[in-house]
Amino acid sequence: MMRVSLILAHPSSGSFNHALARAIADRLAAGGHDVRFHDLHAEGFDPLVTGPELRGEASSDKLVESHCREITEARGVVVVHPNWWGQAPAILKGWLDRVL
Repeated sequence: MMRVSLILAHPSSGSFNHALARAIADRLAAGGHDVRFHDLHAEGFDPLVTGPELRGEASSDKLVESHCREITEARGVVVVHPNWWGQAPAILKGWLDRVL
């Protein structure tokens, strides 16, 4: 059994990305893995880096703290997102900056 964090970064709940993320989560769970599923938009994740975070201080945002803790415990990370203009969406870029 492996703990896996699955991060979804698409604003539309009816999107292909949502269907793909749900299929991945279901398949991993069926294989006996502990899946922690996060829909960044549904959770209201704030992608804006704060001044203290920019200086390398720990975040005071409880959701960021939770994601950081979870990522350190995960044995696998799956990220599902669209490719917009050759890049990941801003919410995912902010998640990467604030969590990783």
